[in-house]
Amino acid sequence: MKRSVLILICIILPFLLIGELRFYKEDLHFTLTDSTFSVDGLYFLHNSSEQTYHQRLFYPFPQDSLYGKVNNVFCESISRSDSSSVIHWNQNGAHLMVIIPAQDTTIARIVYEQKLNGNKAEYILETTIFWEKGFEQAYYDLTFPKTITIDSLSYLPDELVETETFYKLIWKKKDFLPLKNFIVKFK
Repeated sequence: MKRSVLILICIILPFLLIGELRFYKEDLHFTLTDSTFSVDGLYFLHNSSEQTYHQRLFYPFPQDSLYGKVNNVFCESISRSDSSSVIHWNQNGAHLMVIIPAQDTTIARIVYEQKLNGNKAEYILETTIFWEKGFEQAYYDLTFPKTITIDSLSYLPDELVETETFYKLIWKKKDFLPLKNFIVKFK
């Protein structure tokens, strides 16, 4: 009986702590080429509990026959040393260790590149719903060469910036709870 209660506590406790962990903002920079899709993002997390949050989080990568291998996965803490790191990653996603002191915030930077086998790129946003609240703020930009033509986007951009050789599309969101992933189809 005691063993069953202990196992139950070990299973439930991390989920209770997540309720006090808030993923409230993200700032993501996407780069698209004809063969790769790169993500360089800042993720803002707040621990409202009275205890240090020391937990593994799963960061999924999109799965589709049009996507190739994920390479160069990197995670670092911007706000304090050694509070965010990649424990393990494979083609499905990365397991990250996040440490946030009580009543504090951390900013994690996560970078990866995914090869493309076709004319579609994707970033997973739908998992935000598991945090039970949307982002207070979200910023996304997509940079791509003028040799690429965008056929469709899952979200319409707010701005377009043009240089001599590149386009940059920009999205600025407030109180944003994504119900679909960020998908780009191109040629």
